[in-house]
Amino acid sequence: MSISINNTDSALKLLLAFVPEAEKELSVAAVADQLSQLDLDGQKVEGTNSIAQLIAAKYNSPLAGQTDSDQAEISQWMTMSSRHGPSERQIFAQTINESLVGKTYLVSNSITLADLIAFANVHAFMESLSAQKRFNWNNFSRWFDLVQHSVSAEALAKAGLKLVAINLNAPVPVKKQQAAPAAKGDKAAAA
Repeated sequence: MSISINNTDSALKLLLAFVPEAEKELSVAAVADQLSQLDLDGQKVEGTNSIAQLIAAKYNSPLAGQTDSDQAEISQWMTMSSRHGPSERQIFAQTINESLVGKTYLVSNSITLADLIAFANVHAFMESLSAQKRFNWNNFSRWFDLVQHSVSAEALAKAGLKLVAINLNAPVPVKKQQAAPAAKGDKAAAA
């Protein structure tokens, strides 16, 4: 059983580090210029999402979802995450922010593949956001911070990701300077 992971596929690298049983059992190779591939018990699969779903199902079923409904929703989030390339990350971040009103994770009440894959795919985007933008997207920022702290620092490093410092406190408002009141002589001259 082997897996070839594209050098830029931080999502699969993160998943393998998050599921140590898979990392121990699979022969892992880094590849460039091709899709990530998994050979699992004679079954060959290509692509991040398909591989992630197979790994989660084989080694860690809670990540794959507990119900058919959860599994379908996880698949939808993973597909959305992969379709929103780097230039469309803002739209995807807004979608996550709106979806997380009243929720902790993207699907169900615990971390799933949807969270791990989406997290890896928006990581660089989150790093680029200003403190004010992070505060404006408070649900997205809260979720991102929760996921990054649910994964070990070692797992982040293996995926080529780093901890992003997120301040969940409101930024200090910038006070606008008021115009100085007009002098008494100015009012008389204006009249």
